[in-house]
Amino acid sequence: MIRIRDLYSARFQRHAASVWRRDVDMALTLQQLQANLDSINQAIGDKVSRVRYPDGRDVTYRSMDELLKAKGDIENQIRTYGGASDSKSTLAQHRRGDGPW
Repeated sequence: MIRIRDLYSARFQRHAASVWRRDVDMALTLQQLQANLDSINQAIGDKVSRVRYPDGRDVTYRSMDELLKAKGDIENQIRTYGGASDSKSTLAQHRRGDGPW
């Protein structure tokens, strides 16, 4: 016989496990991002589609284009890590006419 408490407990444990898996994907440090970029650059230089990242992951990309896209994604993450953005916008400067200019 299954008790209600057991069903609730099992459902809660599955939910907690799914929430935990989502939280595992935490932001990488700048050093980790740079190490990942170095691994991708090594694979591009060797003209291979398989990359072994420093954290032990082994990823096989389907094409060189996919590998280059992954490289661009990591470069963007590194740029935004330092506060820089991909934006090409500039701020306008105005003079009111009452300044020392």
